[in-house]
Amino acid sequence: MPRKVTLTDVSRAAGVGIATVSRALGDHPDVSETTRERVRAVASELGYRPSVTARALRTGGFHAISAIVPDAGWGWWEPVVRAAHAAANENGYQLLVHPADSEGGLAATVESLSRIPTEGVIVISVPDQDAVREACDRIPLPAVAIDDTSTATRFPTVSAANRAGAREVVEHLLSTGRRSIAMVRGRLDGTESVWGDGLFLEERTLGYRDALQAADIQVDERLIVDVADPFDESLETFREVDDLLREGPRPDAIFCAADLMAAPVLRSLRDAQRAVPGDVAVAGFDDERAAVLLSPQLTAARQPYAEMGRAAVEMLLRTIAGEAVAEQRTEFPTQLIVRASTA
Repeated sequence: MPRKVTLTDVSRAAGVGIATVSRALGDHPDVSETTRERVRAVASELGYRPSVTARALRTGGFHAISAIVPDAGWGWWEPVVRAAHAAANENGYQLLVHPADSEGGLAATVESLSRIPTEGVIVISVPDQDAVREACDRIPLPAVAIDDTSTATRFPTVSAANRAGAREVVEHLLSTGRRSIAMVRGRLDGTESVWGDGLFLEERTLGYRDALQAADIQVDERLIVDVADPFDESLETFREVDDLLREGPRPDAIFCAADLMAAPVLRSLRDAQRAVPGDVAVAGFDDERAAVLLSPQLTAARQPYAEMGRAAVEMLLRTIAGEAVAEQRTEFPTQLIVRASTA
């Protein structure tokens, strides 16, 4: 690897002292404009990058915040992080991204931030807010959450309006004339920690029920299908969905609790010789990248990724500034995106 360029290198090349170089790069008023321009030109030519630690000592702050992303295969949170990164930059901060520790989890990753130049943290998808809250308090480190997995709220928390979004998806299916609408969701058995309390599943199920009940359609519990491995991308189909199509009541629509579950569902329908959307309409939730990679492309409730990322950064910066931000959940509405799977 090439050697890191230092202040000493810039000093020698510019023909001035190290103190002058430091002042010139830091806009110190004691340095003339001519010297400042020459030093900066030399620094740029050499590829000099200022030390984060040195800048922190000079300004009194690191001007960086962190985001901890889930240790999981699906990436619905990626556009959230992109939006948070843009919002942080607009406010003069860098956003540092850390995958959650695969063994110690979010709490262990938070603890490790004590060794990193960061002023606050955004924790995404928090299975256990109590443990993460305690870890933040020990450092101490201001924090906010982007979370819809935990029923507890120990941070200022941002999430999508899952119940209303799911209801809108099912209402759309009803508007296309569907009446026997199944819901496919993940099974909570207490062993999958990344799901936390499964708040988002509960809320999306309530939205499903709300829409059917408002249409005077009795909920058939046999049409609510819990699958054991909802995000196992190696599965060709879900056995539970295969069983429904072979033995259960015949659905004319299927609402998947998450987009990634739609691919095995579509393959089950193909194997059962049920055309989509002619025989069975299929819709999802999240509108992540998987939705447009499927065939047919998937109708889905789009999570408000940009709004959630920006809101989390704004809340965190207010907390860092000393403002008391309420430890409550702030929900943002989803958007129904209609595609060929329900047309």
